[in-house]
This record gives sequence, C-alpha cells and structure tokens, in this order.
Amino acid sequence: MSEEKIGNVILDLSFYKGTDTYSDGESVEDRILDIVKSGEDIDRRLAEGSDWAELYHLSDIRKNILSWADMDKNASALEIGSGCGAVTGILCEKCGSVTCVDLSKKRSSINAYRNKDHDNLRIMVGNFEDVEFKEKFDIVTLIGVFEYSIYYISSNDPFVDMLKKCRSLLKEGGKLYIAIENKYGMKYFAGACEDHTGRPFDGIEGYHGVERVRTFSGYALDAMLKAAGFKDIEFRYPVPDYKLPMEIYSDRRLPGPGDITCRSPNYDRAKIECFDEIKATDQVCADGLYPDFANSFVITASPDAFTEKCIYAKFNTLRCREYRVDTRIVEENGKLYAVKSPACKEAVSHIDRIEQNRVLTDKCYRTIKPVGVVRKGDELYFDYVSGLPFDHDCIDYAVSSLEDIRTDVNKHLNILMNNISQDCRCTFEKTDEFREFYGDIDVPDGIPGLKNINLDMIFGNFLITKSGMVCIDYEWLSEFPVPEDYIRYRVFRCIFESYVNIPGQIKTRQQFAAFMGIDENLTQLLDEMENAFQKRVAGDGLGMDSLNNYKKLYGKLEDELREKNRIFEDNENLRKEKEELQRRLSEQQSIVEEQQAYIEKLKKAIKNPFFAVKWAAKKAVKKK
Repeated sequence: MSEEKIGNVILDLSFYKGTDTYSDGESVEDRILDIVKSGEDIDRRLAEGSDWAELYHLSDIRKNILSWADMDKNASALEIGSGCGAVTGILCEKCGSVTCVDLSKKRSSINAYRNKDHDNLRIMVGNFEDVEFKEKFDIVTLIGVFEYSIYYISSNDPFVDMLKKCRSLLKEGGKLYIAIENKYGMKYFAGACEDHTGRPFDGIEGYHGVERVRTFSGYALDAMLKAAGFKDIEFRYPVPDYKLPMEIYSDRRLPGPGDITCRSPNYDRAKIECFDEIKATDQVCADGLYPDFANSFVITASPDAFTEKCIYAKFNTLRCREYRVDTRIVEENGKLYAVKSPACKEAVSHIDRIEQNRVLTDKCYRTIKPVGVVRKGDELYFDYVSGLPFDHDCIDYAVSSLEDIRTDVNKHLNILMNNISQDCRCTFEKTDEFREFYGDIDVPDGIPGLKNINLDMIFGNFLITKSGMVCIDYEWLSEFPVPEDYIRYRVFRCIFESYVNIPGQIKTRQQFAAFMGIDENLTQLLDEMENAFQKRVAGDGLGMDSLNNYKKLYGKLEDELREKNRIFEDNENLRKEKEELQRRLSEQQSIVEEQQAYIEKLKKAIKNPFFAVKWAAKKAVKKK
C-alpha cells in the first residue's frame, strides 16, 4: 500500500524503502509518537518537563522561525526534511498546500498526527533525491536540513547541488527559506559545543575528522547560494538561535548594545564559558559586526527579486494562549509600522484589549502621548515613531556601581512618575478586581495608589521625539487601583533581571528594590503581585521559569556556584570585619594594660620615695 491516511493528512509511501535511515533515537521518537497520538496537552507537558528532545520537537517556539514570513494564502510549499512537524503546522496555516519530504516514516507519522486536522498536507516518506515531484512550488524550506545535504545528495558538491535542486523546484518568483547555525556564532566561541558533533570548537576549527555534517559562515552561504543561481538573498538573525527563536533581527534592523541580555541557552548539552558572552555581544553590536557572530541564520533566497515586509519580529510564545501576541516591525509602501498579531485564535480578545487601552492611556499621562494605532482585521498597526530612547542618556548599568545605578534609575523613573495624570492617583484599596487578578495578597490598604495606569512603564517603552515623549507600548493597563510602588517595582525588577552584574552584588530582586528606595516590608508583597501577574500571563504553559528547567547541568551548577560564591564573599567580608575588630580590641587591651601598669607604678611611688626617685630618673632618660 503506497498511501496511508492519518486524520486529514496523506502519508505517501511511494518512495519509502522500508527503513528509517535517520533517527534521534528510537525510544525518543516512540515516546513523542505516543504523546501526539494520545492527544495529551503538550503545553502542560512541556511546562512540567525537562526533556530537551520533547521541547525541541513539540514546542510551538519552533514555529517562530517562519511565522514572520510573507506567504500567500494560495501558495504551495515544499518542506524538505520535515521531521516531526515542528514547522509544518505554520506552513499549513500560511499556505494553500504543503508537501513534506522526510527520510523517516516514524517521524512523518508524528508529523501527521500532530497536524491531522489540516486538510492541505501531504507527507512523502523517502530520500529527497529519490522523490519525483510533478509540480513546482512557491516556497521551499530547508529548516535545520541544509547542513545534512550529504545525506540527501550524492555528488562531489552536495551543498551547492542541494541548492540547485531546490532552485529547480521553485516557480517563477518563488522563495527558498534556509535556517542553519552560523559556524562562527558567538556562543561557540564562548564555549558551547557544536550542535551536531557535541564537541566544542569543531565548526570554528574546520570540522577535522567530521564527514557527514557542515555548518557555514554567512559569507560561505551567500557564495553557495549565488553559485546555485539565487540572485536575491536576505539574511536574518534569530535570537538566541533558530531552534527556539524568541526574536528575529535583519540587516535592516540589527541589535544594538544592550538589546541581547541573555546568554545562549544550553538545553541539549553542558557547556563551558570562556568569557562573558553578553559583554562580548554588546561589543560586536557596537562595532556593527553582529551578522558575522549571530548564532544562527534564517535566509530568504530567490532567483528573482522579492521583498519581505518584516524587518524584525519578537514572539511571546512562552505566554498562555490568551495573551500570545507577537510583534513585528514591517515596511509597507515605504512606511514602517509596528504590528501586533494574535499568534493563535485565543489571543484575539487580547488584541481587543490593547486597542481599548489606547484611549485610557491617552488620559494616563499629563504630556506623554500614546502612539497611534489602526486596526486591520485581527492585527493592530502602530505608527512607527522616530526618536531617541527615553534611556538614551542613562549610564551603563552593565558596569556601573550600585549607587550610580540607583541615582540614575530613580532620576529617569521620577520623570515618568511625575507625568502621571492627577486623575489616575488614588488611595490604594484591594478591590474584587484586584483579588481576581492578583489573588488575596496582603498588600496594606491606605498607601498611595494608581488606577487606569499603564503597568509597563519600563524605560524601553518610551521615546523622546521632536513633539514630546511618546509611549510606544500600552499592552498592560490596570483600570482598578494598584500600589504606586508596584509600578516602580516592575521597573526595578526588569533592570535587576536584565543586567547580570547586579545579581552579582545584590542577592535578590526584593533586596534590589529595597536598595532602590521601596519600603523593605512592602517589597515581598510587590514581588508576590508580580509573580501572580507572570503566572497569569504564562498560565499552565511553558513560561520562562519552566523553560529554565530544561537547562543542562552546567546552568544549574553555575547558579549554585554563584550563590556559593556570594556566601563565600559574605563570609570573607565577615572574616575581615572580625579580624579588624580583633585588631582594634587588641589595641584597646594593650592601652588598658599600659594604663594599669602606670597606675600600679604610681601607687608604688607614693608609698616608696626611693622607688619614686628611681622611676622619675628613668622617665627623664627616656625623654632625652
């Protein structure tokens, strides 16, 4: 039988030779097949798990690598090396028809089960080189596949020949999408193992002794694409990498210093750390070299001219579905827009909420204006405002002392807080709406409060323009009263979590908030509020805290080591203080002993005139 059907999906076995020649491990794939066949809640499973294979194959984060791309609803797509279908779903949503090719029947079955509700999907099992295609496609993809071209193409130059075959399968005006690691990615210099060999520095050193896999620099990829006949080529840069992308930059919008604040994750295997990756990345960004050192590439290429509207994308895949709204910066008709889109149907109500927040935010501030927005279907198009970031004149928090950070942050925060409208100011009291949103947290009534307030007053959400200050993000707004210090606390927490040098000096975000000026007794309650907020946004899905559970031993050991270093530093400081006290005590004891000896001699001199004369003579000699 040359075909099977799983749900609406056709599994074409015409070119299958009866053996799966590629696998991540039979037990791994059997487990993943059982998960997708059972209909288990994958979001909840990933939130409670720690297995990298499950995260890699099943997480919705994988879809982000193509969710930003311009694809016609009637387009036909060919996904080469579709594996377990991590990217197939987004192609089915964006295109009219999708054809997948994969070496493994088991992986193709997983793909079919997880996408069984799509009626526009056909999966062909077999070697790409053997499959005979009866049509050409608008879109061809090589997502995490091009580096394995030797498996698919038998020739002296399998990589260029793979690209030539992809080009031959494109319709006029068609596009090829490639996602692949950069062999010179910053994380590899910093000590991460090469993804395919599991050894550090293999790619950087030229893959000596490695035969079956290769990654490349951006220059090499560009040259191979041109040699294969592709004329129009665009590079994009997924962060932290193409496997779990949370942001995607482009040559039209590159990251600047301070934009990338997290080290590359180590989910699949442990790694060493040769230097501070964040500081090195900042320097690379400052010198305009980020494209050379990005961890991964996603490339769009065509034999013909094309235009991709998206120049930057940021994804909120770690939120629960109700709040899963993605942001893109797009260029349309020569004009830039920031576009917020629901990543799933459940998030449309949040788009409605953001649109309503525009009116309330206009009344929130005395002179700060919210950026304008127009709704198009389920998307919000915000005016792209040119101006200086509000924090453009801030000191460098990555290297500054805590005292300087406190002065600078509070100076800038007070500018924003003083701009809040008097109508928003109130005396805080716990309302039913407060308890429903945050839970029954024992925040005291009667303290200064704010209502109808933008909760997200982090500095990056404000720009200074020629016509005044503009608020560019008002996604989160509270109509019911919250403590005024809660707004401050969110700013302080954001800064604490964004700069790795600060936790090295202060242990917790609550202590940092107290250091910044919030009442120490209130910081724990405000932290509980924020945790409740984050929990509500993440829901039962894969939030950032859950994602941290997937880090390999290195990350956990490093956190423990950092904490032990802090304890050691504390103990070292205590030791020094003890030694200083002992020194001062010893000095005081010596003085007391000298004074007591003097008194004893004085008493003896009074009783014995002969001793008094002798003692006085000795003192006279010492003076001389």
